[in-house]
Parts: sequence; C-alpha cells; structure tokens
Amino acid sequence: HFKVVKNLKEDKTYILRICGSDVPTKYPNGTAIESDAKHFSVPVKGAAIGWSTPYAAFELLGLEDKVKVVDPQYVHSPCLRQKEKAGEITSQGSGSSRYYWNNQWYCTSPPCYNHSDGWLAVTRDNADVSMVLTDAQFTNGNPNGALLAGNGACNCDKDVVFDPAGDGTPLGRAEAIKMLAAFFNEEDRANLIFDREKAAYDATKALAASAAAAHGSTKKKCAWIKPNADKTTFKMTLKADAYKVAYCEDAGMTAVVPADGTKSQAFTDAAVWKTFAADIDVFIDESGEFYGPESYDTKAEVFDFMGPGWGESDLKAGALVLRIDRELSDNSATSTKFYETNEGDSGHNYAWLESAVFRPAHVLQGLVHEVWPDYVKAIPAACVDYFRDIIAEEAHVIKDHTHCDKWDKANAESQCVTNILSDDEYAAIRNSPAAKPSFIVAILVALVVALIGA
Repeated sequence: HFKVVKNLKEDKTYILRICGSDVPTKYPNGTAIESDAKHFSVPVKGAAIGWSTPYAAFELLGLEDKVKVVDPQYVHSPCLRQKEKAGEITSQGSGSSRYYWNNQWYCTSPPCYNHSDGWLAVTRDNADVSMVLTDAQFTNGNPNGALLAGNGACNCDKDVVFDPAGDGTPLGRAEAIKMLAAFFNEEDRANLIFDREKAAYDATKALAASAAAAHGSTKKKCAWIKPNADKTTFKMTLKADAYKVAYCEDAGMTAVVPADGTKSQAFTDAAVWKTFAADIDVFIDESGEFYGPESYDTKAEVFDFMGPGWGESDLKAGALVLRIDRELSDNSATSTKFYETNEGDSGHNYAWLESAVFRPAHVLQGLVHEVWPDYVKAIPAACVDYFRDIIAEEAHVIKDHTHCDKWDKANAESQCVTNILSDDEYAAIRNSPAAKPSFIVAILVALVVALIGA
C-alpha cells in the first residue's frame, strides 16, 4: 500500500510506502510509476532542513522531534534555537562562501569557508535522516558535487523539494503544510491546522472589508516597495507578487501594481516616483537583504535607504510606512552553538521568512491592525508580529531562545491564530470532519499537491 505525492510545480513524484511495504512499480490502473520517482517509507523517521522556513510547519504539526539535523544560520524560531543550543539536535552548516565562475573558485567574503562536506556527512550519510528538505534541485554546472545548489540539498535520493514560499497566494503558501504532513501520516492534523488558519484569515478579511466600507467610497492604496541598497542613487522598485497583492486587497485596500501587469516596476527618476506615489496610503518596505535589518533600525536610516529625492515630507498626510522586520532573532556571538566555533554568521533573522509563510491569518491580522487599528485586535505580545511602523518609530523586537516557553504557551492557548475568532467559530472548526482522526491506514491515497494557490 502506498500514497502518491505529486509536486506539480516542480514536476516531482514521491511514492510513500505505508509501514515499509514493498516498493511498487505500477499504479493501480497498471500505469508504470515514473522512473525518476523517489520512494520513502512513511512515517518518515527523521528529517534534515538547511534553511528555516520548513521548521514552522514542523512546529504547527507538533513534529519538532522529527527534525534531526538543522543548519541554524537563518533560523528565527526561539524553540529551534533552544534545541540547537542545548545539543538536542544535530547542528551543522550547509552553506559556503565560495562560488564557481569562469572556471575558478571565488569567495564572497573572507574568510573562505565551505560547510557542504559536513552537511553531506550528517544528511546523505546519516541513517537517522531519511528525508532532506530543499527549496530547489538543480546542478548549475558546478564541477564539485559537494557544492550544493538548493538550500539544504544533499543531491541524493533523500531530497524532497518543498518550497511553500514560492506559491502565489497567502493561503496557498500555508496549504503546503499538507504536503509535508503526508510524509508523516499526519494529513488529518494538517487539514485541521489549515482549516483553522483559513477561518481566521477569512474572518480578518471580513473585518477589514467592514473597516474599508466605513472609511468611504475611496479605498486606501497599498504598495510593496523595495528601495535601492545604494543610498547615493535613487531607485525604487514597485513589487506585485501575487501574495503581496492579495495581502493588500484582503486588508481592505487597493493594491498598487505596475501598469504593464508585471511583478515589478523600477523607478530611477525620483521626481517621477514622487508623483506616482503621492496618493499612496500604505507602503510596505521589504528591503534589507544586502545590509541586514540592523541597518534599518531608525526612521532616519530607513528613509536614507530610500535614496535622494524622496523622503518622509513627500508622503501623503497620514500615510504609513511599514517594514516586515519587526521581530528578529538574537545575533549575539553565542546565539547558536554551531556558529560560535565555525565560520559563518547567524544574523538577525526575520520571522517573516519563516512562520509568516504558514500563518497568513496572523500576517493579515497584523497588517489590518496597522491600517485599521479600531477594527482588529493587536497581535498578542507572546506571538509574532511582523509589521513595524516606521513613521511611529517602532523598534525591532529581538527574541532569543529563552522566548521558547512563552511561544509554546501562547500557541497552546491558541493566542496566535484563533484570537480573531469567537469561541463558537473555533469550536465548529475543532469539531469538523477534518479534525477527527482517520483509522484507515492500509489504503491507497493519491495526494496531489499542486502548490498553485488556494
């Protein structure tokens, strides 16, 4: 007996053999199973993750103990950091400062390091790890097989491509938890988690619609922006990825998008941008990958990165400028066990790049509260709040591994997802068919995960 998981976006097929049953060669209709399909015995006994996003799904599913190996470099989760520091999980770097170009090796910055061989030793060559999650799988022509392409890949039969952040919609990203759950026979739990998330999301969306209606016939305008990293030259990019547009619209606003229908539009003339942006009510600034969030601590620093020719005085009266870096991990020299003694750096990592992928209701609640504070409750202090009001000079919130107990307690009390729902609404979800455990174990299940949105 086996289950089938198809990642249609990546054209990958995974055959999940229940309780170690024999390796199948054909589907029940007699069609041959794809020759490049990967086979796993489920439930998977151990997983490795080389970047932080998947761990949020493991936390929601209550499967933290299944993560046997982690690269802590970009991890935000206080609880994963606590486990890593306590030595309860194998900690190993997976990246490299080297890159191959024009038949030569180079380093992005000294000192030159390469953790790839160590990663292979604890993933590909580790009997306790039967699944290695990666966000991509390609070779890009590197002659050294130990130089890994996708985040965390072992370039072996254990690799599973899992890229929820690449989906187009907020709920589509969250629904990817169902794919991961199939490898652990936890589909029922994943269905409950997603149903709860969707109900909270829809409830928040309805509150935002009420707020927008009360505001008047003209909706507020919302734009995602990415300023140039060079402070001396003006360049502003308007971003319009589908999930970003959806967050603006579901928060009761009109999303400002490029006129040509593309996902981005660059402005290099400050005067043109000033005219274009004059009536925008909410800007969401997603920049920061070049310098890190610590370079955007103050309002002055944020506007400095906007470039010459446009600043706070050019904003519409009452306009908001939000950044997605409100909550960050600790960046002290002892913040992770592995990088205390090995090359590389575990920086101030964004919660946005981790838990926000699987908690769209929480993201929307935070955004709606910023835009319509009288209509939606604030995020509880023990939970994750993603947006930082720059005009109000809100500061980063730094949470280290000691925050784990508060985080666990808040989740156990359902503070971090369901506080937007009434008790009766939550009870209805809890008692739905999706929440009831299934006792059918020896059955062929065809689970097709398209990752194309909800």
